[in-house]
Amino acid sequence: MPIDIKRTDLDYPQWQHATQNRRFSDWLKASNADQWHGVTHHPFTDAWGQASLPKANLENYLIQDHRFIDRFVALLAAAVSRAPTLKDRIPGCQFLALLTGKENTYFERSFEALGVSDHDREYQPDWPATAAFKQLMADAVDTNSYANMLAVLAVAEGTYLGWADRVNRSLVNRPTEFWYVEWLDLHVGEYFESVIAYLNTQLDNIGPDLSDDERASCLRYFRRATELERQFFDTAWKEQE
Repeated sequence: MPIDIKRTDLDYPQWQHATQNRRFSDWLKASNADQWHGVTHHPFTDAWGQASLPKANLENYLIQDHRFIDRFVALLAAAVSRAPTLKDRIPGCQFLALLTGKENTYFERSFEALGVSDHDREYQPDWPATAAFKQLMADAVDTNSYANMLAVLAVAEGTYLGWADRVNRSLVNRPTEFWYVEWLDLHVGEYFESVIAYLNTQLDNIGPDLSDDERASCLRYFRRATELERQFFDTAWKEQE
């Protein structure tokens, strides 16, 4: 029987039993299915695939999204330090190299090609969703909870796989501008799918052994991260100056 992913009235042990021992990461997504769908099917993402964003929306999105990298790297590094074994640390370390290398370079190249000034990059205020998500990442580190850190990481990367893979598969003609197509390419494919699988597997490994309070905290971080991802796209989609 298919799982009703909108069913949120069960706690994890009950849900796990009712759904034939499904994974903890599935339960987290099921508990926030509407928001997850809102992120992965946002009209902003469809416009990205069609290379049809107004110039201001495109540039401001890139400015704001680039500001996540610093806190995200700190969050992922903290999670790596709390992973139980070397085997559990290695995929996170490898992903850190991509974030600080190829992904960061993508932003720098895009800013240069689009003519985004250093002044705009430095002095444009954070959007409320940007500031809130940066704070959420810092708060997750401060909890010293591996589960809370993984929850935020799994949302940040999992929603991007969700929308980018959906958009990429629907394209008849891929965008020609590198800032559109390379951003898609960074969030689809075998390697990026392995990153999401790694994060979800880490959650699945620790989820069943969390206390009720720890599980509730993990769910709160997962929900808040997904809400903020949607708010971020909402802001990116509205008329920009």
